[in-house]
Amino acid sequence: MQSPAMETHRLAAGAAELELRCFGSDHTGAVLLLVHGALEDGRIFHPREDQGLAGALAHAGHCAYVADLRGHGQSSPALLQAPEHMTQSLLIREDLPAMLAFVQERHPTQPVFCVGHGWGGVWLASALARQPALLERVRGLVHFGVRRRQRHGSRLTRTTSALFWQRLLPLLGRLQGVVPARAMAIGSADEGPAVHAANLAWMRGEWRDLEDGFDYASAIDQLAWPPSLYVAGEADRQHGHIGDVRDFVRELGPHDAQILLLEKGQGCSRRYGHNDLLRHPQAEVDHFPLVLAWLEQHLR
Repeated sequence: MQSPAMETHRLAAGAAELELRCFGSDHTGAVLLLVHGALEDGRIFHPREDQGLAGALAHAGHCAYVADLRGHGQSSPALLQAPEHMTQSLLIREDLPAMLAFVQERHPTQPVFCVGHGWGGVWLASALARQPALLERVRGLVHFGVRRRQRHGSRLTRTTSALFWQRLLPLLGRLQGVVPARAMAIGSADEGPAVHAANLAWMRGEWRDLEDGFDYASAIDQLAWPPSLYVAGEADRQHGHIGDVRDFVRELGPHDAQILLLEKGQGCSRRYGHNDLLRHPQAEVDHFPLVLAWLEQHLR
């Protein structure tokens, strides 16, 4: 099978210049915006050139746009060049609306879906809550390991979170100017300290913007969410525990939600964690076909 061509687009969002990589731009199926989470960049969706989820979507006749949010991947400026512009609020208020508007304007007649991984799913939901006009053309949402609050898991998991993620990483962020995810082998992209601090605040407390006080929890009560697929891995105990994923589903309110827990021996060849939900080559056999089937169902 011929590999789909990749196009690169650059677009402005406030003080940032964002990169979108498009696979299958001439395909006539669905159009999907793929949004990475914290400590990652767009490569989570195509770790091996045109493979991964982006490649699977393109090979199935769909058009996949892979985002690099500000301070991540090929977007600019880099984290250390303009730390004052690397905040969660700007990412939600500027980056995601600009990307969604670009995709919707470029494909005015095709159905649009959004895909988020980890915090990318929370950021997507937040951006749509702030600008519900963008939600009108979104046919569906797919969430991989997405949760906002961390309430479930073993005592060891909670202790690790408290010591490592909530104490050590913020300290390193203050000392080095970035949370060093790559050096510590916990992610493929370093993270801004302000973004990491905002993630922790939301994980522990209210869903409210730390800069302008926008109340996302109240805003989502007024929204009609499209059909949504939530995918969780059996071994994802820290960042996407199935209990926390279910809590996020309930937090969004009543909507057509399908939860898919990937368990070894129950249609899966392995126990998936947080990142290998998307990165592992076996994902293309185990559950990407299920995602494609869900997509086709909601295209009909």
